[in-house]
Amino acid sequence: MVSAPPSSVGLLKNRNKAVAKSFYRQLKHEGFSHEQIIELSATLLSLVNEEMREKSAA
Repeated sequence: MVSAPPSSVGLLKNRNKAVAKSFYRQLKHEGFSHEQIIELSATLLSLVNEEMREKSAA
């Protein structure tokens, strides 16, 4: 994530929480179970970690 001035940190956290909450509601609306949402979250984290490793290796 791009570093932000301290005054923007709160705004970024609020934005991230709002996006996550919206995404969560959409998944629940689509019928995802809690277990499926956790699995999806783990997959997203894995993809981010993989990309970060690839960039640091380059």
